[in-house]
Amino acid sequence: MDSKKVRKLLLKYDAGESTLDQEKALREYFQNNDVPDDLQSYRLIFSFAQKSRDQQIDRKMHLPELEKERKYFWTAIAASVILVMGLFFFQNRPIEIYDNDLGTVQDKEEALQKSMEALRMVSQLMNEGKEDLIYLKEFNNTKNKFLITE
Repeated sequence: MDSKKVRKLLLKYDAGESTLDQEKALREYFQNNDVPDDLQSYRLIFSFAQKSRDQQIDRKMHLPELEKERKYFWTAIAASVILVMGLFFFQNRPIEIYDNDLGTVQDKEEALQKSMEALRMVSQLMNEGKEDLIYLKEFNNTKNKFLITE
């Protein structure tokens, strides 16, 4: 192959526009011919590509992801079985509510005392809130001294 043609093909190769046949011709040129000094770097590229193509790996690979997937698969199955069994056994039990559980009082006097206690507690909370309104009233008095309202 002519040196000019090789240089044109190398320009196409560098630009990523070469075809597979052109790359094959370049590989054959750099393997078989005497290469000029300025193209020695390309000879290394094409010889490396050939060596890596010829190289084979003959060892077996261990894929641990498959074991993890199996473990998660069996864990999911076990969780599903436990969920179904739990729903089956606990769904059939009736829920029993007694009056004692609701906090109701049967005696009228005791109910009156509980009501009074609750109202007293609400009253105390309301009075605490009312004490804070004194500050608001003082603020309004001071504001009215500085602002003239029509």
